[in-house]
Amino acid sequence: MIGRVFVAASLLFSSAAIAESVELQPTDSWVLDYAAAECLAYREYSQAGKKLVLAIEPSPTMDSFEIAVLRDRSGPFYAEELQGSVDFGNGRVDAWLLHYGHAKQDVYRFRISAAELDQARSAPSVRLRADSSRDFTFSLSNVPALLDELAACNRDLIQYWNVDGERDGKIAVPAKGDVRSVFSANDFPQQALDRRQQGDAQFLLLIDEQGKIAGCHVLKPSGVPVFDAMGCEVIQERAKFKPAMDSAGKPLRSAVVTPLVRWRLE
Repeated sequence: MIGRVFVAASLLFSSAAIAESVELQPTDSWVLDYAAAECLAYREYSQAGKKLVLAIEPSPTMDSFEIAVLRDRSGPFYAEELQGSVDFGNGRVDAWLLHYGHAKQDVYRFRISAAELDQARSAPSVRLRADSSRDFTFSLSNVPALLDELAACNRDLIQYWNVDGERDGKIAVPAKGDVRSVFSANDFPQQALDRRQQGDAQFLLLIDEQGKIAGCHVLKPSGVPVFDAMGCEVIQERAKFKPAMDSAGKPLRSAVVTPLVRWRLE
């Protein structure tokens, strides 16, 4: 795997309000980033002379995808959960999405299933809608080859992190850590509390040779984006691990599937 050339928060979207959705055209080819802990594809577009970036990131298991857009912004940090949709021309897929401002970027993150994303293989465009005032349509091309390359990248990612290391005998002692005790009632997101939302999420953690969590991926989405985002944030900030070992006692990269993180209202 090579080093990242695109920021981790690059699953992004534009916050500009427009009266109608104009199909945006790409200004460059797709770029596939083989990062150390994720596979990411992105492409630049132009709107009124300003650059936007459409990005696609699969989960390591290719069961779900995040699709989003990047655009520069200025202003304070914020975060909100919105109801939006993704439409490849076969009918819109309604889904909650996460919108936040981070590092001078405006971020909208949509998560859809692999079956829903597969519609992009033959779609001429995708329409992303966050609410009635934020509605963007991006022209698509070369998507089948792109998705095949993302799948190949993920196969390399799984091998690099020894995801199957316990089954193939490479890992003699798995990584050890506790993610159950790192959560508290104060971690329940306020917006989910206000909406009386509940859900269960499960994560795939990539643990390096020092026991550091190098990556956190949503393995089973909760259906509530703030739960998924908060789950990774809490685990990466607070959980501690001992690295996996081979039969000679040498530390190895590895992957850990967490138990379900259950978000419940009392």
